[in-house]
Amino acid sequence: MKMMRQILFLFALTIFLASCINSQTKNIKPQLTGDIKSDLSSLIPKGSHTVEIMDGVSENPRQKALTLKFREAINRNYEWFVEYMKTVPEGKPMPYHSNLGLTKQEYEELMGYMNNVEVLSTGKEVITIEYKGDIIVFNSQGKLSAFDSLKIDTKTNSVFFGQYKMMFSDSVNVKDDKNGLRSQWKGYTWKFEMPGDLGPDDLKDLRNLKMKQYELTVGRLEKNDKTYLSLKGREIENGAKLVDFELPVIF
Repeated sequence: MKMMRQILFLFALTIFLASCINSQTKNIKPQLTGDIKSDLSSLIPKGSHTVEIMDGVSENPRQKALTLKFREAINRNYEWFVEYMKTVPEGKPMPYHSNLGLTKQEYEELMGYMNNVEVLSTGKEVITIEYKGDIIVFNSQGKLSAFDSLKIDTKTNSVFFGQYKMMFSDSVNVKDDKNGLRSQWKGYTWKFEMPGDLGPDDLKDLRNLKMKQYELTVGRLEKNDKTYLSLKGREIENGAKLVDFELPVIF
């Protein structure tokens, strides 16, 4: 009788634990509605979050070698490359040309690698998110300390990074998983760009190039309901990089 009681207890415990696991996995985050203020409260909830820093890239030796040849060829033929870029329709892949430093087979191989790039986590850090009225502020340290200068104004739908104001740019709707995140996802992007109409012709004279670009992207990955948050910044003054960072995280 005692043995039977133990068996029944273990059976009941197994069912209890399974129900707990099921209740946790069914705690799915709400779908994005298109109401940015409401969606942001779901995407970046207040509190402290341990995030994965997704700034690594899966790259094999062959891919590294082909990429190096490609970059060296562009450096040798830079002016030609700028003009060649202008002939490529927006959203279309760049056709092969011998000036790209690779054989046609090597170029197709490299494009295959680039179309299958997977971003990887290089570590973890804690980001604390606070809501002060309509303002969302961040606090972190180490590699992610730049988030301390970030503020999101949900009332005006604008983002501030230090002295720069990023305006809402577009909604994001990635409909397949053929991307570095390996997932379909939806979200929103805010940008600051100066000049705002930077094009290939502006890249001809790198020694006199002046530009500033800041961008924030927030979204939700379909494969695991996690938040993707990416902050980018770049400043170039007379061809010299003054600021250059990209901080993508998932939590």
